[in-house]
Amino acid sequence: MKRLGAIFGSVILLAAGTAAQAATVVVDVPGKANPFLAGKPDGYACCGDTAPNASPILALIDFDTSGVITFSAIGGFNFSGGTPVASADGNGGTVNMANNPVTGIAGADGVRWNALVGVFLNDDGPIANDPPARFATGQMGAATISPVLNQIFWIGDGLTGTGIGDVQQFFAPEGATRLYLGSTDGSGWFNNSGVSQVTITYTALPTNGGGVVPEPSTWAMMILGFGAAGAMLRRRSGPAWA
Repeated sequence: MKRLGAIFGSVILLAAGTAAQAATVVVDVPGKANPFLAGKPDGYACCGDTAPNASPILALIDFDTSGVITFSAIGGFNFSGGTPVASADGNGGTVNMANNPVTGIAGADGVRWNALVGVFLNDDGPIANDPPARFATGQMGAATISPVLNQIFWIGDGLTGTGIGDVQQFFAPEGATRLYLGSTDGSGWFNNSGVSQVTITYTALPTNGGGVVPEPSTWAMMILGFGAAGAMLRRRSGPAWA
């Protein structure tokens, strides 16, 4: 019976191990990545730039919007082509990135120059001449950030402070299927320098009151485990007439 308990225990641990699905990706974001070109086809021109030469980096696709996204970014940019700043939080001074009605993407208020930013899109992409609300000033150090579709939002180094503080949690808007990453600038990203290495961790959260229904593959392994346990029990007990 001790052996049977051990098998049951391993099966339960296996199921528990699938309760939270997490994925981590690492992408390099160049300073010339213009977030206003998110989702635009090759040859599309905007803000002094052209896709794909100055397109932002497509970092995540088809994710569960109920999950939590965190970022850890190192390295920075320079919008004039000089020596890049040391941090993805950018440098002193802030900029109000203007809306771009033609692309349908909203800008962001009060974000630092030469910093990492993102924009969520759905499958249809932004609607021309209809940008959403702007990302508000003062959210750079927030513990949680919940941008809307087609809105450039602050990421920085992923912490509430520059190089210090808590890990910020980001929540994708309903309907989002793509996340693009770029840098802050006013216009003409094509001559920017620098690169930021960004580690993105996405963790899907339980949606059924704290429990997660095991996936089919997990059920199959559980059934095999129960079968093996039963077979072992039968061998140890022997025939009823022995």
